[in-house]
Amino acid sequence: MNIEIANRLVQLRKENGLSQEALAAKLGISRQAISKWERAEASPDTDNLIALAELYGMSLDALLNTANDQYVLDGGETETAEAEKKVKKEKTELQKKAIKMFKFPFPLIVVLIFLAFGFAANLWHPAWLVFLLTPIYYHLAGALCVTNKKARLLAMPVPEVALLIYMCFGILANLWSPTWIVFLSIPLYYWLVASFYKGDKKEKDAPEEEK
Repeated sequence: MNIEIANRLVQLRKENGLSQEALAAKLGISRQAISKWERAEASPDTDNLIALAELYGMSLDALLNTANDQYVLDGGETETAEAEKKVKKEKTELQKKAIKMFKFPFPLIVVLIFLAFGFAANLWHPAWLVFLLTPIYYHLAGALCVTNKKARLLAMPVPEVALLIYMCFGILANLWSPTWIVFLSIPLYYWLVASFYKGDKKEKDAPEEEK
């Protein structure tokens, strides 16, 4: 990697008050990987470049452009251009999926299911639980619009699903007391997501001095 880019990565990290360990934890990689970038011994891949740009609150151009150079791949295309293409493609695909979900008449389906259970089996009381599926559905659709993996996982409708399970077991089987344990899944889920992205990956390299 270009030494100017490497120096820029060092500068941006320090300007944002991050140690190599802290930056590695945020990116979910090892400190040794950060050290290699900053010594121009290795190059961050496209996903890590996108994550760095998001972390520092700047565009990929601003992240990689130095006074005279761009981060150029062997094929001649700049890493900025490749990363931006990837981001646009991902956003387009996710937006298409989300639009399809938003256009789908899910609330109408829910109402029809409720009416079917009500008129066909006189199950008006427990059948109203199907309405809890509506916020879950749209919560999932909204999560699809998020390109950042961690943010997408955090946007998942875990609390709504836990509530639905609790209500179903409580109303249908009168298991209110033991079923409350399902709510423990909410903090557990968010803790697991946070822990997974802390960057526990380790390399076999010996520890190196931080710049």
